[in-house]
Order: sequence, then C-alpha cells, then structure tokens
Amino acid sequence: MTKSQFKSTAAAAAMTICAAASFGQAPAMTVGTSTAKAVEHIAVRKYNGHVIARETVAIIPQVAGEIKAVHFKEGAYVKEGDILYTIDKVKYESAAASSRATVAQARANAEYAGKTFDRTKALFEKKVASDDDMDSAASAKNSADAALAAAEAALVAAEDNLAHCSVVAPIPGRIGLNRATIGNYVSTASGAMTTIVRTDPMRLAFSMSARDFAAIYGGEAGLRDKFAVKIILSDGSEYPVEPVFDFVENTANASTDTVTVYYALGNPDGALLAGMSVKVTVAAREASRQIAVPTTSVIHSGKGDFVYVIGADGIPQRRDITTAGTTAELEFVSDGLAAGETIVTRGTHKVFPGMPVNAVSVDM
Repeated sequence: MTKSQFKSTAAAAAMTICAAASFGQAPAMTVGTSTAKAVEHIAVRKYNGHVIARETVAIIPQVAGEIKAVHFKEGAYVKEGDILYTIDKVKYESAAASSRATVAQARANAEYAGKTFDRTKALFEKKVASDDDMDSAASAKNSADAALAAAEAALVAAEDNLAHCSVVAPIPGRIGLNRATIGNYVSTASGAMTTIVRTDPMRLAFSMSARDFAAIYGGEAGLRDKFAVKIILSDGSEYPVEPVFDFVENTANASTDTVTVYYALGNPDGALLAGMSVKVTVAAREASRQIAVPTTSVIHSGKGDFVYVIGADGIPQRRDITTAGTTAELEFVSDGLAAGETIVTRGTHKVFPGMPVNAVSVDM
C-alpha cells in the first residue's frame, strides 16, 4: 500500500472511530502494519577506530655525558642495532681501564692466596703447621677470592657504562624528533631523547558495545572466525590490507559498557601512522538468514530496541529485539522476532500497549 492509500484508509477509519465514539465505544487508533520476513543478509556493523603502534620505544640515556654525535636523520627508518647517539666516552673508558687493572691485581692476589693456602694445608696435614696458620691461610684465600669477585663485578658495570655511550636502536622502525642535539649534556633524568615506532605491523583498535560483542558476533571466537574487517581511511579510500584478528582486551569499559578489540595490521608501505583515526567495517564472511523489518517499525530507546507486535486479538504488545544492521529501508533483527509476525510500521507513536488498534497492512 502506498502512503496516499494508507492516508485514505486512515481517513475512513477515523470516520468509523468518530461514529464509534458517538455510541460510547473506545476508539481504536489506525496504524500501518507489515509482516516480518526472513531474508538472506550479510550482517555489517561500522565503528570508529584508530591505529596504534605494536611497539614504541623511548630512547633514554643510560649514562650521563655530553652528546658528541647524532647518527640519524629525523623521520628516517632505522634498523635494530643502528647507533643513534655517541655520548662522551672519556671518563667511562678511564673507569673501564681502571676496573680492568683492579681485576688483574685482585686475580694475582687471589692466585697467591690460593697457593699459600695449599702449601699451608700440606704442612698442616704433616703436623708442621698449626691450626692458627691454617685459619689464617683460609681467611686470606677467602678475602682474596671475594676481592676478585667484587673487582670483576665493578668491571662489568664499568664496561656496561662504556657500552651505553653508544646509544643503539633496540627495535627497527621509524625514528622521531631529536631532542638531544650535539653539545647537550644528558643523563638518566633527561627523559626521552627521541622515540622509535615499529611501523610494520601496526595494530587496529576499536570498541563495540558489550551487546554487539555477545549478541551479534558471538564473542571472541565468532568475531575471529566469522567476520572480516575493512578499514576506510580519512580520504574515503579502503585500505588494501585486511586486518587480522589479534585479541580482545581483558576488561570491558565499565563506564561505557564497551569492549575493545585489536587487529594486527600490515603496513608494508608505511602509509599508516600511529594515532590515525579510521572507519572500521565489520561484515559477516557468509550471508545468514535473518528477520527483516522496515526501519520505521523499530523504536530505539535507552533501554534497548523494540517493536510493537500485533497478535490474533488485534492488541499490540511491546517486543524487545536485538538488531544486527540496517539499510536505508530495512532493519535486521537477530533475536526477538519470528518470520510471519505482524508488526506496527506506521503510527508507532499512537500505540498504547494493551489497547486495540485498527491495523491496516502497508506491505508492498
């Protein structure tokens, strides 16, 4: 039925209502109805997402000193192990050399103390050396061994400090702004001198309602196996690489009742940057048979979506539903309705649950 036909029928019904009212009968409001139909449908949902880096490293100096050289160009790609900065090495080379000398001396002392202990032990076994001689030799040996261990530990620290005078890239990626130019004095308290972001792969993050997560996608397994994700960039173009499901955040957002999901995202050309906002389309890999109703029949409220279903008695009743996507004319329902049920499509604002209506079919 067309809109003009519906209006004519409604006008005729209004005359009937007036006549009924003159005899003291409760008037029945005229509403348009349609029949819920089962159709083949590919469920599609759209979300706002953003690109994040899987790995971001802040380059913070591990030793204090003057920056002698900067070995990278801002914005360039660096490889793991590339030297980024050289910090003045003089005092650290000196400290390492001193530590090596201390180790050599401690090792010589330890070897001498060990030989003295062995000789004293042999004499003690022959009853030539006294208990006091034995205790003294053992004490000297233990002290020398401890001094050697301390000197070796100090050497490790000194060589580590010297090694950190050459600041290297811990991961491959794109390097950012240089905040420590040549001549600046830096220390562990100076903060990040620059940052490196691994650009391939990146990660896509977006949030969905907890209801969508459970009712539409069937949880993590359904989202991973039954739905494909596409990204629409800010210029409206579709990103050519399909994201791959990664994981679901281990907690939901209690204030928004949303769940955040993450996808691995190939970025071989470096077109994506961390922090970019994108549109995300989540579509079922296969069509499923779902109930379709006109969009005008669905009422959206803060407590959920619902329609008015008219039973055999002609009285509309509220029916809560779970929607699973929409087009310009149809709303798809994944739960709450069955094919063949009659629903109010036009005039939903006239419906009072429990009150009879004058139902006029507007199915095409």
